[in-house]
Amino acid sequence: MIISSFVRLSLIVTLVAHSTALAITQTSSIPRGHLVERVEALNDSSQSYALYLPSNYTPDRKWPVLYAFDPGARGRVPVERFKEAAEKYGWIVLGSNNSRNGPWNVVVNAWNAMLTDTHQRFAIDDERTYATGFSGGARAAVRIAAACKCIAGVVANGAGFPVDLAPSSQMHFVFFGAAGVDDFNYAELKSLEEPLTKAGIIHRVQTFAGRHEWPPVTVATAAVQWMELQAMKGGKQPRDDNFISATWQQFLREARTLEAAKRYSEAYQLYLGLAASFKGLRDVAEIETKVNQLGNSRELKAAIREEQAQIKKQRELESRINTLIAARDGGASINQTEEGFDAGNLLPKILNDLRKESRASEDSTDRRIARRVLDGLFVGLFEQGIGLLQAEKNYASSIKSLKLATEVNPDRPGAFFYLAWAYAGNRDKKKALQSLTTAVEKGFSDAAMITANNAFDSLRNEPQYQQIMARLQKQ
Repeated sequence: MIISSFVRLSLIVTLVAHSTALAITQTSSIPRGHLVERVEALNDSSQSYALYLPSNYTPDRKWPVLYAFDPGARGRVPVERFKEAAEKYGWIVLGSNNSRNGPWNVVVNAWNAMLTDTHQRFAIDDERTYATGFSGGARAAVRIAAACKCIAGVVANGAGFPVDLAPSSQMHFVFFGAAGVDDFNYAELKSLEEPLTKAGIIHRVQTFAGRHEWPPVTVATAAVQWMELQAMKGGKQPRDDNFISATWQQFLREARTLEAAKRYSEAYQLYLGLAASFKGLRDVAEIETKVNQLGNSRELKAAIREEQAQIKKQRELESRINTLIAARDGGASINQTEEGFDAGNLLPKILNDLRKESRASEDSTDRRIARRVLDGLFVGLFEQGIGLLQAEKNYASSIKSLKLATEVNPDRPGAFFYLAWAYAGNRDKKKALQSLTTAVEKGFSDAAMITANNAFDSLRNEPQYQQIMARLQKQ
């Protein structure tokens, strides 16, 4: 990462000093206490963000700000998750409508635009600037925090650090990680705790019942609450003894509830976080004793072994499936199994079994593993297919990836839409129309994406295409 790619805070401060009147004028028309889906940057109308301003916002004082990065440029989604916390704790929250997975310069441009624009419009507390993201957006948030050194804390959801970046003692931000127990990146976030501890980075990792997705409002609120606590601990905002006491009691109840439910690994991590988070704010000797006791218990050791076994099985299944995909795509044969299946037959059987396990009504080890494997495989193939389609225009390879993505998860309409695009680019009208029909049947409803896409020009006069569009118009 080239740090000079980022707007310097010193430049921003100078810019703000010369534009206070402009900021008040431009902000007066933005509603407070409501989610605004699109705010165009003053200096670049091609850049925009979704925004939530607390209902009591006033430029008379400085406010904490949270910049959000979604992997699909859906600025509204993270703002929806964090707006309750923003209102409760007095934060400005915004999500880029431009930042997405892909070329890094797209993320940098979105970050620079948001940073510049918010300092022009709002009274920002530069000591309390935060970043959050989901999946690839989480990695973007971490990379920005590591590079610009202007971020007080990162809330990373569904992913951790970029593959070429490790926790370091040179990093000056606190870290809150969140992942669903069915998230294919669950193991990644859990495994971050040890290197974060070694690097001396204050952190908390929280799990929730969910898959690869932005966390629920309760977890988003817990993240902001935790950041408030760290700001008090670091002297970035005044100490509030009532808040500290209430938060302590809340976290302690949660830890005890997890322990009573025999969720020993989660309880241990919360007790550990209690001791680290509140040290210096109140006496934590009792909790440190509890951490030592639980850390040496048979129950915790058994829970850790079970979690490690889940992760191992997940990795083994992923490796086996990738081997079968390579064998099938390459036309090579593999050793026959005892069931007598070759790669072409065994792969659909494994996927079908995993889909059945993933649909189980109750949580279990098998369901967690099935969901992690299927979702990870789907996302990998889907993103690979889109990259081959849009960036490289390699239609044949894109078709291969996207077709397999539809086999992994036949219920996701987006994969069929992009498959139709790839077939159209490959001049296969029949399959393009079939895939487009399937996409609509499974819930694809964005008619504008179809009409604006030149790849579908060759299909416009086809009766089947016209039927598809007529169906969309009736929805």
